[in-house]
Amino acid sequence: MAKISCSSFFVLMLVFSVFSLVEKAKGDERCTIIIHPGSPCDPSDCVQYCYAEYNGVGKCIASKPGRSANCMCTYNC
Repeated sequence: MAKISCSSFFVLMLVFSVFSLVEKAKGDERCTIIIHPGSPCDPSDCVQYCYAEYNGVGKCIASKPGRSANCMCTYNC
């Protein structure tokens, strides 16, 4: 009887661990927002504003070659 209880315990722990990992993965979603879309991007301002407002990472990225860069902020949703 002890062998059945021990193996059942380990199976339940394995199932519980898998569900815990799945829930954690769902919570790690990342969002992206364009900050001040019409304004030219200053890299230092972009980084500081994104971190202060969203606790994220800001980068100046041009949507197409030849266009001015926009401040793209990536943060946890």
